[in-house]
Amino acid sequence: MDPEFGRGSTPYNRKMGDPLYKGSNPCVAPIEQGPFYAVKVLPGSFGTFAGLKTNANAQVVNSSGHAIPGLYAVGTDMASVMGGFYPSGGINLGPAMTFGFIAGRHAAGRSTQTAFACPVGQVDQVGT
Repeated sequence: MDPEFGRGSTPYNRKMGDPLYKGSNPCVAPIEQGPFYAVKVLPGSFGTFAGLKTNANAQVVNSSGHAIPGLYAVGTDMASVMGGFYPSGGINLGPAMTFGFIAGRHAAGRSTQTAFACPVGQVDQVGT
């Protein structure tokens, strides 16, 4: 068991652990191979359905609909993908992480299409 946080102390916790880990606790194992990504997540209460208009690459667009070079918006700074609705607490988290990923790849000059697996014969619509 994890002595600091108790991870793996219940059957439910162990079920949510890594099924490929052969050690005594599938919830606590060495992290040995990258790439690694970290996101600081803090508890809080927030929500918005308004924000800056962006394109599919999370680039902020001007009043003519053209991308402003080098300017990106994600999370509560971009107009909500929920189209003006706020259906539930936390609804900003998924789009913030997704569009943060897309914006980072675009800013680095890397296509989002190469980041997602697409089975042969299926059309990949990501980033179009």
